Amino acid sequence: MEQFMERPWALARMHEGPLGNHIDAFTQNLAAHGYARASIRRAIWIVGDFSRWMLRRGISTGHLSEAYIDAFLRCRKRRRTPRWEDRPTLHRLISHLVQQGILVGPASVAVSQSSAQRTADAHGVYLRDVRNLAPSTIHGGVKTVRMLLTSLFGDAEVILEQMAAADVIEFVRRLASRCSPRSANRVVSDVRTFLRSAHHRGLTRIDLSGCIPSPANWSLSSIPKALGEDQVRRVLAHCDPTTANGCRDYAIILLLARLGLRAGEVAAMRLDDIDWRAGKLSVRNGETRQDCMPLPHDVGAALAAYLSQGRPSCSTRHVFVRAQAPRTPFSSGTAIASITRRAFLRADMDPPSKGAHVLRHSLATQMLRRGASLAEIGQVLRHRQQSTTMIYAKVDLTSLRTLAQPWPGGVL
Repeated sequence: MEQFMERPWALARMHEGPLGNHIDAFTQNLAAHGYARASIRRAIWIVGDFSRWMLRRGISTGHLSEAYIDAFLRCRKRRRTPRWEDRPTLHRLISHLVQQGILVGPASVAVSQSSAQRTADAHGVYLRDVRNLAPSTIHGGVKTVRMLLTSLFGDAEVILEQMAAADVIEFVRRLASRCSPRSANRVVSDVRTFLRSAHHRGLTRIDLSGCIPSPANWSLSSIPKALGEDQVRRVLAHCDPTTANGCRDYAIILLLARLGLRAGEVAAMRLDDIDWRAGKLSVRNGETRQDCMPLPHDVGAALAAYLSQGRPSCSTRHVFVRAQAPRTPFSSGTAIASITRRAFLRADMDPPSKGAHVLRHSLATQMLRRGASLAEIGQVLRHRQQSTTMIYAKVDLTSLRTLAQPWPGGVL
């Protein structure tokens, strides 16, 4: 606290009220997460004001709630101009007190959850522990199941045996009508997986998963959208290696373009996954699956430059962390996709697909044009089924020309 409050009277004032004994630890927590000095000072001031407001009204730390935060911010608004970070700061304080065991989290949270939410969360545990799916896939599956159960049961108790095939089909038809064909396929897959698991666990006597029709979405109907080698080099050239963010973006783009990693796999990468001596990289996919890949020299050099020059000091073991406070790892591959989109904008490019996956397609297309077989491409991309790799046969123009028939009446 002495680092941020130089005047003794201000330091003593910040320790008044029921939160005075906890403000030092909260300040240390903010500093450990990389918050700037000015941000920490503003956080101390509002927590101190909140503590004195609680003292005047006889509110103890153990009774903190959202209602008191609302009342305090309304009262403070009359004499100070509100700032956008006021409420998030107080929420961060409550989270800190809960983590320290000083404040017990609201016990009514589990009770207030609807039966549909509890059933969907239990399904998420199954997807994680049994199916070993990626966090983003689990999130999407839980969301779809919660929408299904809420549509069928509302706030009432969920009794899966009461589900009717016609009601499930109507839900899928209504939801799929608002989605693209690919998203509609995911909705059908999520619902089928839930119905199969419910039948397997004895929650339903009949397996309703077979009654759901598949949307019209033909396999291998599209052509992979990819970038050329010059375009990939152009994106890399516009990552400024002299800045911390530039080092990070350069390493991320290289991992996507040279190894064909998925965005979620880059976000989940940890320091322990890099074997510098052996030149290997462990790639995490899901909770337990790990694939071993070679670490090319240029990728290793980019990672080393980021870790030594661009990565902020923090306690997490994840390789890539947020550039701004709080210095925490990326929650999902969405942040990696955002970094990729910004890299395309810097390079003044408008690719057919602006997500991180376009670089994975680009790697496969480049390998194919250099003579690699589909089996070799499948090994690099770590496809579980060979049919997944077959879509790249459409971009193998050299082999396709041998199959082309002459046009009737044309010149041979």
